[in-house]
Amino acid sequence: MLIGQDPTITVNPERVKHVLMLNEPNRQLSRWLRDLLGEQNFDRVTLYATNLVKCTFEQKPSSVQGGALKFLRPYFEHCKHHLIEEIQSYQPDFVLTLGEAAHKLFVSILDNSTDFADTMQGAFTGDFLQASIGECHFDYSPSLHISTWRVAEVYGDGVKKFKVGVSSYFNK
Repeated sequence: MLIGQDPTITVNPERVKHVLMLNEPNRQLSRWLRDLLGEQNFDRVTLYATNLVKCTFEQKPSSVQGGALKFLRPYFEHCKHHLIEEIQSYQPDFVLTLGEAAHKLFVSILDNSTDFADTMQGAFTGDFLQASIGECHFDYSPSLHISTWRVAEVYGDGVKKFKVGVSSYFNK
């Protein structure tokens, strides 16, 4: 399960037909996932994509004064039950959140939220940790936002370890 921040699209929103546009093989996220998982794994795994917050906004939350996290928190608090129901219904084996705001808000609904570092710098280690929401148990790791991979060197070996971890997860 992939969890994005929100469905806000500011350029050509009418072209978006599916969450995170995973059905579009030439989109940046699809290419990144194919590279991360490997072509063979990408084609055999079932990916479910959703958004942390279900609201669409007039501007990107990351561009709002105070940042995405501050802006999104009240919307997340209002509609987080939808995400919880999705997770409990889908019963994923693993969950990846995309970006720090998604990580921070997602961790707040986990039964074992104290097992996870609050910041991306602390949480993005490359390890997949056991997480749970009610009776649903899954492996969880935050992931850098797709645009952050360009500056990933600040995360050092965490990026390499994450890539190896994802790859080995699908090659069990």
